[in-house]
Amino acid sequence: MRAPRWLATSFRSQLVLTTMALTALGMLLVTLGLQLILHRIIEGNLDQVLHDRAGSVQAAVDSASGDTLVVPDGVVEPGVQVYDDRGRAVAGTTWARLRPQMAELSHVTSPRTVAVGEEYRLYARPFTTASGAHGVVVVSESRHAYEEAELYILLTSLAVGVIVVLAVGAVARWVTTRALEPVAQMAERATDWSEHDLGRRFDLGPPTNEISALGATLDGLLERVAMTIRAEQRLTAELAHELRTPLAAIQGSADLALLRGGLNKEARLDLEQIAASSRVMADTITTLLELARTAEAPDAATCRLADVLDAVRPLVPDELVLDDHVADPAIRLAAPRDLVVRALSPVVENAVRHARTRVRLDAVPAASSVEIRVRDDGPGVDASVRDTLFAPGTVGPGGGTGLGLGIARRVARSIGGDVDLADGDGGATFAVRLPRL
Repeated sequence: MRAPRWLATSFRSQLVLTTMALTALGMLLVTLGLQLILHRIIEGNLDQVLHDRAGSVQAAVDSASGDTLVVPDGVVEPGVQVYDDRGRAVAGTTWARLRPQMAELSHVTSPRTVAVGEEYRLYARPFTTASGAHGVVVVSESRHAYEEAELYILLTSLAVGVIVVLAVGAVARWVTTRALEPVAQMAERATDWSEHDLGRRFDLGPPTNEISALGATLDGLLERVAMTIRAEQRLTAELAHELRTPLAAIQGSADLALLRGGLNKEARLDLEQIAASSRVMADTITTLLELARTAEAPDAATCRLADVLDAVRPLVPDELVLDDHVADPAIRLAAPRDLVVRALSPVVENAVRHARTRVRLDAVPAASSVEIRVRDDGPGVDASVRDTLFAPGTVGPGGGTGLGLGIARRVARSIGGDVDLADGDGGATFAVRLPRL
């Protein structure tokens, strides 16, 4: 199953995105760790401030008190309360919302720290003066300034993290582009050479690094591709030459016998069939020879779709209805007309052979190709031959072999297209994809 197009990315993009994702994850973990450490430091500093303020108030009260608690003027700051041994406030002021919590802490017997929501922190310390007076000092401190500092540091850390991730992404893209550019160039050259110049090689020397090793591998692949193509062309040409001589003799003998006359009706029909079949085989062999001799034929010429359709329309006999639904026959194809006709003709002939009343032609243009759909209203393709439909020698339930469809696919692929069995409602639908100029 092919991945969705929006998920498809180049290897370079995958490397860059992976690097940025890992960097972002690392920066997030660092930010969280810093925030945790900073929170603990702030909590410790806040407690130290509370302890120091409570200690200074206790020292001032201790020095000024006798049998009763005496709080000197100017010692108690806002947010600090001093309570006697009965829990009565002796001095100090505080915020109204903290009075209930401070009143509860006025009876503690040991130092105690209490958090009031996320806004305030209270610290209560019981004490005894040198003269024996008992009391409790309760100190409060707002957390607002500390939380603002934490927030600013968090935002700064996130901003720095984003900048670092973007910088790492830019560096990763630059590095991967420089590293993979030779590989991309080699791939493009290998593709071009395999289609147009089978003798070219990279020749980077002994494989001393990854690039030269890849070059050696591609050289080997190109050599094997060239050997395979040359062997196929040679075999096709030899077979075609060997077949043309006896085929010409068969056709000539059939034509001479027809010219002599004096034949009964059945013998004449047989000879006419032999002559017609010989001409079809001669056309097929000619196609094979053209494919074998002209490896660069797809780039040698172009044609209009209308010219191709004009050549295949006569293949539909008068007793069948031809539904021509080609909207734009002026489309130009990036292939010679004769080869395109040889790719399309067997498909049309197959539709004529199986159609009951009509054959339909459609053209579906795309950005770089044109798909010609040939549909008939016959019984359709039997399930037993679907997998081997384009294999030479395939015989369907209605008779006929797959030689024509096999050659049609081979010719179409030789010019950068293809022939496939398409889905359709009723009958059989074949899609002939051709390169568009």
